[in-house]
Amino acid sequence: MMSTRRGRTLASIGLWVIILIVVTLIGSTLPSATQLLVTTSLVLLTGVMALQIFSGNSGILSFGHVGFVGVAAYTTGILAMPAAVKRTSLPLLPEPLQEVELPIVAAMLGGILAATIVGVISGLVIARLGDAASIATLAVLIILHGVMVGAEPFTRGSQTFYGVPRYTSIFVAGITAILAVIVARLFRDSRIGIHLRASRDDALAASTAGVRVQYATLIGWIVSSVIAGAMGAAYAGLLGAFSPKDFYFTLTLTLLTMLIVGGSGSVAGGIVGAFVVTLVVEALRRVGDANEFFGLTNAGLAIIILLTLYFRPRGLLGFREPEEFLAYRKSPTPPDADAAGALPVRNENPGQTVLCGHNLVKNFSGLVALNHVSVDVEAQHVMGLIGPNGSGKSTFVNCVTGVTKPEEARLTLAGEDIARTPVWRRARKGLGRTFQTMRLFRELTVLDNVTVSCISAGMSPHEADQRALQILAVLGVAHHGNRLAGELPYGDQRRVEISRALALNPRVLLLDEPAAGMNPAESRELLRQMETILATTGVGMLLIDHDVALIRSACDSLTVLDYGKVLAHGEPQAVLDQPEVAAAYLGWRESDPSATQEIGATGTERKSL
Repeated sequence: MMSTRRGRTLASIGLWVIILIVVTLIGSTLPSATQLLVTTSLVLLTGVMALQIFSGNSGILSFGHVGFVGVAAYTTGILAMPAAVKRTSLPLLPEPLQEVELPIVAAMLGGILAATIVGVISGLVIARLGDAASIATLAVLIILHGVMVGAEPFTRGSQTFYGVPRYTSIFVAGITAILAVIVARLFRDSRIGIHLRASRDDALAASTAGVRVQYATLIGWIVSSVIAGAMGAAYAGLLGAFSPKDFYFTLTLTLLTMLIVGGSGSVAGGIVGAFVVTLVVEALRRVGDANEFFGLTNAGLAIIILLTLYFRPRGLLGFREPEEFLAYRKSPTPPDADAAGALPVRNENPGQTVLCGHNLVKNFSGLVALNHVSVDVEAQHVMGLIGPNGSGKSTFVNCVTGVTKPEEARLTLAGEDIARTPVWRRARKGLGRTFQTMRLFRELTVLDNVTVSCISAGMSPHEADQRALQILAVLGVAHHGNRLAGELPYGDQRRVEISRALALNPRVLLLDEPAAGMNPAESRELLRQMETILATTGVGMLLIDHDVALIRSACDSLTVLDYGKVLAHGEPQAVLDQPEVAAAYLGWRESDPSATQEIGATGTERKSL
């Protein structure tokens, strides 16, 4: 059962549900003070799961979720409070709400809905901010706190909001926490969850693998706001009376400490962190009360975070779930059938032009990186692109894939204009690429690196895992499937990156120095694998490399760039025989017959392009 993603998810959910049920049942038999401590820890666990869903999967530290907790708490309190109490505690409340008195479950759902609405509105901004999103979440907290203080008819301002029924028993808290854990674990291995974890490691690489980074961030934010709302609804019934200061920095620090200590990247880490920190906070509170050390709890939380970041930067349980550690102890079983036969196939006619990049112009602060460059790629053919350092090769690929916006360009993919298409959509339409400087999702497994692209190609996570393993087998790295991508030797990492691009079912593969760092034997093996891919899939390739032997052997045609212009184009050997190509390739401006002979005949000269 543990061998598949679905099996691991179900096993994890079953294990934690059983543990939380046992904790709830045992806690219900304990003295009232201890029972209250267990109930509080379960409510806080719900909030930690909200943070894990967003911050754990996106890598964006959120300070704003406690604001959602407050919105839900106040809304639930207003809806659940008896009408007679409301007339006393909230005399300025609008008349329609004065008479509303919903059942507890309906009131809690109302609080969750209010938090979700606020989450949707704020998420539309947060999702667009990228690296600045973490600071923006602090603004969300401050704004919501200001609203809670200012909305006196609804919240009594900075005064205590009282009269909420004390409905959150240990069983209500336990059920809420269990539902939060189930949602968090299902989300982590869902399509959006996997895509969001990829963007956490490298947003640019994720976009070129077909990930809608902003959309995944938005969905993660909204789902987490729902769970934060669930905490707020339960927290209102636990406290009975509260004020805006209860939903500000102290609670934020507590929840973040729980997440960081346990390990933000895993649901299990959040659960362990919630219980460990609850016990530490309770111990510090008792010491502080006994010795009149005010502020000891907050100081202790800060110290715990610092110690965790120093000794265990990934937390007690790290970024993997316990069941993943068990499942990943052995290599995945390679496909039984011929793996190459399972590769995605494009029904393009050999020689048909699938990518047209015409008249590309790109300037960087006055430097002309591309000067009306035109390159076409045909199906089942390899177009080579070479040139000296700074000649514009990688810039051309970046412009074609949308990473860099050119000043001028006419770009078509299979006849469709893609000049204004975003990066992720170009990838899904059939542009797969690798990078000159390798960009893998280093905190994901090799299998998950390729699964990300398979999901972008329209597969379910279960189907994507199977297809990813087949593609990895073609490139000879399937046995590394359960290892973290950052642990692999350099050459194998290159193959994983090619596998990820191939998993998009591309029309065109744009390979930016795929043989960099490989020895001659590895380059020959890569060439054989490229031939298999061409023969099987019908994909067209644009190959950038400084291995002249590889270029000569692999390419059907060759284009040479120099100072952002096309210097030569044609059949590889004929192009390499040109004196001006030898001069540019070696960095000389005066042709030398010996240099031409060295490149054109031996193919042994290698120079960084």
